[in-house]
Amino acid sequence: MQDTHSRFSAPAHHGVPFNKKAIREKQSLWFQLPLLQRILISNLLIISCSAIIGSWFTAQLAEAGSFNVVTFVIIICCATLLSGSISFFTLKSAFRPFHELQRVLTKIHAGYPRAHVALSRINDPDVREFTGALRQMLVRLEDNARVIQEDQHQLQIMTARVITAQENERKRIARELHDEASQSLTAIIMGLDAARRQARDEQQETRLGSLRDMATATLDELRKLALDLRPTMLDDLGLVPAVRWLSRGAGERANFEVKLELDRIGDTDRLPPELETCLFRITQESLTNIIKHAQATRVDIRMSRLLNDNIKLEIRDNGKGFNMSEARHKAICGGHLGLFDIEERAGLLGGKASIMSGDSGTTIQIVVPLKPHGCPF
Repeated sequence: MQDTHSRFSAPAHHGVPFNKKAIREKQSLWFQLPLLQRILISNLLIISCSAIIGSWFTAQLAEAGSFNVVTFVIIICCATLLSGSISFFTLKSAFRPFHELQRVLTKIHAGYPRAHVALSRINDPDVREFTGALRQMLVRLEDNARVIQEDQHQLQIMTARVITAQENERKRIARELHDEASQSLTAIIMGLDAARRQARDEQQETRLGSLRDMATATLDELRKLALDLRPTMLDDLGLVPAVRWLSRGAGERANFEVKLELDRIGDTDRLPPELETCLFRITQESLTNIIKHAQATRVDIRMSRLLNDNIKLEIRDNGKGFNMSEARHKAICGGHLGLFDIEERAGLLGGKASIMSGDSGTTIQIVVPLKPHGCPF
């Protein structure tokens, strides 16, 4: 009895997985059919079943003598409802790959990484070629985006090295002008003073005096050039004294009022050298642009330490504004690169530059981290 029971119970035990597997295979075969064939087969089955079932019910009611207008309307309504429901679920199943494709494209548009992997799970033959081509295109775009990102990083590193080399060269030239050329001119001036005191006549004394004045003016211009190249106070005293000296000189040269406001940062506070150089050069470029183009009567410079360990520099003038798009176009076509230089310097330190200009003047806002992470300098 035990063997008999095991022989009869075994097929029942293994029958369930077999049926599930068979159902899965049939579903897979069904979804592998083209969309047009699935819709055509579904409609033929619905029409055939409706005709057979409707004819059978009509014949049964006619034999029973119960067929009338009411039963006819009921049969039509039931057939319509049944065929409509079957058509709805059939079409929903047939168009499911397109809904999956729409969901994947929505995720891709939202910026989800690797969302295109789900395209490989769409097996519909009508959309398989399209999804394959789309997947290859998205993979290629990802590869291109990765290459562009790497190129931008390399360009950023090279730009930082160029700026660093430029600053070092400025520092070297300024030091040579100060230590060698200035001392030589000072010696020449002293020699001219001595020769002037020993002049034999008034004409010779006047000529030597003119030469001394020319040498003195040249020395002043040389010192000014050395300070413009790399002010020693930026390295010796820090950013705030250097900006104060720069703004005072710009105001005297262009005859406008300059106000420097500090918030949670003092004259003796020192910042990282690359940060001090960056903010000083941005301020220098901004003041140069104001002198050349703005015709301003007032400039406000505000430097503040934010609560999130960022440094904010804001330079605002009341002069003539400019069109940002036109300025960028002129810069691309070989014009002045001041705006690009400001944005590039801020970006190299992991910060952001915001430039707004209008009829009431121009405002430049720079926000950079106090301790730049991953700085390419």
